[in-house]
Amino acid sequence: MMTDRARVLRAIRKCLSDCYGYFQETMDELDEIGRGSLGTGMTPLVGGYAMSDPKNHFRQAIMKLDRAEKALRPLATRFRDGRVNASHFVDERALMLLRDLTEFDYQILFTLLAQRRGRESVWYRLKELSQKAKEVFDLVATE
Repeated sequence: MMTDRARVLRAIRKCLSDCYGYFQETMDELDEIGRGSLGTGMTPLVGGYAMSDPKNHFRQAIMKLDRAEKALRPLATRFRDGRVNASHFVDERALMLLRDLTEFDYQILFTLLAQRRGRESVWYRLKELSQKAKEVFDLVATE
């Protein structure tokens, strides 16, 4: 039978790994926007035949970012009300990083993606957030 603490630690890891995965998928979608049909970045040919439709990639990026935020939501709720605390991590730095992840205003990224602008700045912000999620995951206590 699994102890309550082990169940909580497993849930923390699941939230963070899902969030990290969705951040990576969102970044992959943003990478696809500038690629042509040959898989390399190229300027549009006459009529834009070599370029894929960026609308679909922006839409997919928004959906995957939404999944990342929703994956983090249960952990954010438990962190805010104190059920997830320093005892669940091996280092106090994890709390600071987790606070950064849970208090970040994801609406800024949604707005930029919906307006189809700021692709690179969104990508770099997602890279930063995914690195924080990975670092917090690595700092989760073991039993």
